[in-house]
Amino acid sequence: MELILAASAEFERVVRQLPVDSWDLPTPSQISVRDLVEHVVVGNRFTALLLAGVGREQARNMLSDDQLGVDPVAAVAESSRHQAEAFAAAPPEQPVPGPNGDVPAEAFLRFRLVDLVVHAWDLLRAAGLDETLDPPVVAGLSRVVEPYLEDMLAFGAYGEGPSGTLPPDASQQARLLDWFGRRP
Repeated sequence: MELILAASAEFERVVRQLPVDSWDLPTPSQISVRDLVEHVVVGNRFTALLLAGVGREQARNMLSDDQLGVDPVAAVAESSRHQAEAFAAAPPEQPVPGPNGDVPAEAFLRFRLVDLVVHAWDLLRAAGLDETLDPPVVAGLSRVVEPYLEDMLAFGAYGEGPSGTLPPDASQQARLLDWFGRRP
């Protein structure tokens, strides 16, 4: 639970520092900064609904409108809090409806953690800000996902996956981002 709170705080930190004129810029995810922030907010809210027992289609329909409103930072904070509370209440083995069938909440959490942290970097890159992510968050996420990396990459949601070209002395952040198709 500490890691979901820390990853959420890192994403919120990045959103808070986005320059006003950056919301229409393209990101490495091939969508605008605003669309990427909304993607994460929708993911947070979608996850909270799924963990509460709402079906995938019903949850998707509940989130079809603009999810950022006039205060994107507040939307990020509120959705992150609800997601963290939902994970705290869910047993690790609770089935969560995934796109290819049910997955345990514990596995779903790993996907959400990657979404928060990797997309935080995407936003920093798009806005031309210092791309350094919180080192304890990067270290924690690396420890949590590395044993499951092959399975996560098989899901097909992370672009090209690892490049295989990083030098042996690459930073932990560079390795983590590279695993998930980012080329810092």
